[in-house]
Amino acid sequence: MEKIKIFIDSTGELPKDLRDQYDIDYCPMVVTIDDKEVVASLDYDQGYTLSQFFDVMREGRRIFTSQVPDTVFVEKFTKALEEGYDIIYIGCSSKLSASVLAGEKVAIDLRKKFPERKIVCFDSLISCYGQGEMAIYASKFRKEGKSFDEIVAWLHENRLKFNQFATVESLSYLKRAGRVSASSAFFGNIFGVKPILISDAIGQNLAVEKVKGTKQSLLYCAKAAVEAGEDLTGKTIYVGHADSIKAAEFVKAEILKLAPSVNVYIGPIGPIIGASTGPGTIGVYVFGKEVTVNKQ
Repeated sequence: MEKIKIFIDSTGELPKDLRDQYDIDYCPMVVTIDDKEVVASLDYDQGYTLSQFFDVMREGRRIFTSQVPDTVFVEKFTKALEEGYDIIYIGCSSKLSASVLAGEKVAIDLRKKFPERKIVCFDSLISCYGQGEMAIYASKFRKEGKSFDEIVAWLHENRLKFNQFATVESLSYLKRAGRVSASSAFFGNIFGVKPILISDAIGQNLAVEKVKGTKQSLLYCAKAAVEAGEDLTGKTIYVGHADSIKAAEFVKAEILKLAPSVNVYIGPIGPIIGASTGPGTIGVYVFGKEVTVNKQ
């Protein structure tokens, strides 16, 4: 059986329990809080808790984000290659982060040093738990004994079947991150409009609906995820939250009303996605129907 190491990055979200369960590693990005650079930890163990991180944003302070440093890729990839592993790095959509391109740049040099090994830096065309779930599928296939090439081929064939339905508490954070216009954020916050954000067919976040009120936006995400899923019996729908566990539990309950046989996993949204979307964000992710919507 081939030795395969699977990596994600700080937008792949998977908490330690899932990373341990599926033997998935990650290459951390960087966040800057009050002019101090710290690791964008998926475990919130770098000097700030989940709530403390989002309190920074609630207080009006800006958090800046950076892609995975080249040095991190070099260190992580080299160690795996020296141990005899081939590498599949499932990175954040290249429309949202340059990390997968940076990983490929490092991989080009490492392929020369380790010509007998395989390295694929795969553009997931999504982020958050959609990206993480892609890595979980790869891990399951690895356990089943599928080859490196078979896993990569499956990822290419199925990456648009990972669906996202997300909503935010306030448009102000998306405005700061340059994701919506100032006027849209102003009027959206006044009238309580909540956008429903999907990851489109080329990996960009796209608002496909505007819903009035938080409850209605959460109901929409729950229903849309169930409708996008196919043959959900025994499958998992992932609900990510930005320090908004009550909202996540509400979405879980609504999902189970519609699809009692599905599993629902609730986990935190990491610091990179959270820095753009802000506290109160809810994202729902399901493998199912192919995404065809294209913002271009």
